[in-house]
Amino acid sequence: MADPIERPVFHEGEILGAADLALAVEHPRGQQARHERYLHLWGIAAGLELTGKEKRTAGGEAYKSITLSAGMAVDGGGRAVLIAEEALLREDLFDQFNVAITDPEAWYPVFLMGSDQPAAQPPVATSACASSEPTRVEEGYEILFGRPGDELDWENQQASSINAGPGNRTWRILLGFVKWNAGLQKFAEVAHESSGTGRRYAGVQADAVAARAGRLTLRSRIDNQAGKPAMRMDETDGGLLQFGLLTDTGAITPLFSVNAKGDLTAEGTITGVTAAGALLVESGIVTDGMVLPLPPGVTEQQVADGDAVVHTHVALRFRQEDAPTSSPNDWGALPLESFVDADRRVHCRIRWFRLSDSSTQDGPASCHYTVLASVRKQ
Repeated sequence: MADPIERPVFHEGEILGAADLALAVEHPRGQQARHERYLHLWGIAAGLELTGKEKRTAGGEAYKSITLSAGMAVDGGGRAVLIAEEALLREDLFDQFNVAITDPEAWYPVFLMGSDQPAAQPPVATSACASSEPTRVEEGYEILFGRPGDELDWENQQASSINAGPGNRTWRILLGFVKWNAGLQKFAEVAHESSGTGRRYAGVQADAVAARAGRLTLRSRIDNQAGKPAMRMDETDGGLLQFGLLTDTGAITPLFSVNAKGDLTAEGTITGVTAAGALLVESGIVTDGMVLPLPPGVTEQQVADGDAVVHTHVALRFRQEDAPTSSPNDWGALPLESFVDADRRVHCRIRWFRLSDSSTQDGPASCHYTVLASVRKQ
């Protein structure tokens, strides 16, 4: 059975022990950690950017000096990890982790981990009753380097028990990736993402998000950036939902909107799954050798699986200006072939004959087409 959460209660004249005072500090820390753990999603909250600066050795060989900017993250235990000032990634620390492999193009994950350390004590006690025990704890951090692929295990870290505080657990937060130059024993490159895996940012867990002034906005960046996507719901004319791109002033240029009546307006084409039983049509003009397109909403996979049946019709186009010579009126034309094969490739050819001497010449032609698709299954 899990121990209940206790908070200290003090009385007049009580002699307070160290445990009582420590509990007065640990209780709000535990509350905050549980709040972060169960109402938020762990990750980077601000800053903590890896940045590389071009440098050269005495021999002129290029490498990167990599720094980690100040910032804050929250780990999976609800612990806040704070870096108050810029920190340099040390090459000797990377070497100590012994994670390097022979591939010079390998990306090595860089992690941040919270770590409590006793603060330094004064070298001399100030009184006979003074204790040599530390009276402060530094809520510090460690930077760790992993082997290529270690970043894939970051979602499988051990969660805290339901009533636990932040503790001093080994929860790793991915900051980015570095490349290593084994010959120089220095960093070669830095990146925030590798093979689709990148930094994770803090978020919220909520079944309801409520605005206070009748307008709720979601956007893809912390600050307003023109051209970035955003979504807004407000009470205009009883209710309006808009998706679009932000302007310099924070307004949305709508690409898609729905009003309180259910009227939908879209700047682009609305596509989706075609209902079973629908009959779709595509028509136009093609030339010999082209493949007929399917109507919008019908896929090649539906045709291959027999979920859509396609019917085609083609008709040759006779145009006098397509005659073989610059004297088109001297030529007549007869259909040579006009059909569509199993791959929906068009075969349309014309036989031209000269009226003056009855000579003939065969050539490609164009034709009108119609494609009908009957959808049997979604």
